[in-house]
Amino acid sequence: MKKLILAVALLAATSLGAIAQEGRGFYLKPSGSYFLKVTPVEFPNVGSLQPRDYVFSINPLTGAQTRISEETITGSFGQGWRAGLTGGFRFNEVVALEMGANFFKSEENTMAKQTGYIGSTQVLGLKSVGQVTAVDLTPSLVFHLPTQAKFKPYLKIGAVVPVYGYLDINTVVSDQTGSIAKTVNPNFVAVELTRTERVKPKPTVGFLGAAGFNYPLGKNISFFSEIEYRNVSVNSDSKEVRSFNAVGTLGNGL
Repeated sequence: MKKLILAVALLAATSLGAIAQEGRGFYLKPSGSYFLKVTPVEFPNVGSLQPRDYVFSINPLTGAQTRISEETITGSFGQGWRAGLTGGFRFNEVVALEMGANFFKSEENTMAKQTGYIGSTQVLGLKSVGQVTAVDLTPSLVFHLPTQAKFKPYLKIGAVVPVYGYLDINTVVSDQTGSIAKTVNPNFVAVELTRTERVKPKPTVGFLGAAGFNYPLGKNISFFSEIEYRNVSVNSDSKEVRSFNAVGTLGNGL
């Protein structure tokens, strides 16, 4: 099923060495950064599971459920660590063209959660956690402020082009109610289950903007730091179950 799997708006701070030439010429910038989410969105469904943190109680006599609490789960798969290498060509003191290649690993995000109780005893625990791995290219134009000072600010605008990546969703279930157990086997009254799904994205293009500065440390090396904003929306292309393991209890106690 094709669904929205990623809607990201990020803020990143990068601070590493940059090998460069002032004025006209080629340069190379290795970088490392951490991205923070600034516009969390509601996650998509995980199969039939809605993005909710749902806590409920069960009447042991009738089986009726009573909601204790329910919250919508929001977040961003854009929060996480990135490492990259950027090559550029500076046409003059003001304008440069850059192309970056980056590897990104997001933080783990809870996408669905259910907790059920009979009295004070937990009888259902379900949690789905997603994590994105991605490689992207970032063509961009850089505009430097011409100044004779060592502190040299710049602005950057460009695109984010994901070239490889996937979303892994790991679901863990401990069900003593039979409600989920019966979806695995109609004869199960309880189940311990783990499942990993991999969602692959459709091709897409995002936007980036950045502001930063260079500070020369020597003739051909300088320090740079920048704040970068990205916005990327991704739709799923395919989904596959990578692993599935379930240990059930039959109605006769076996």
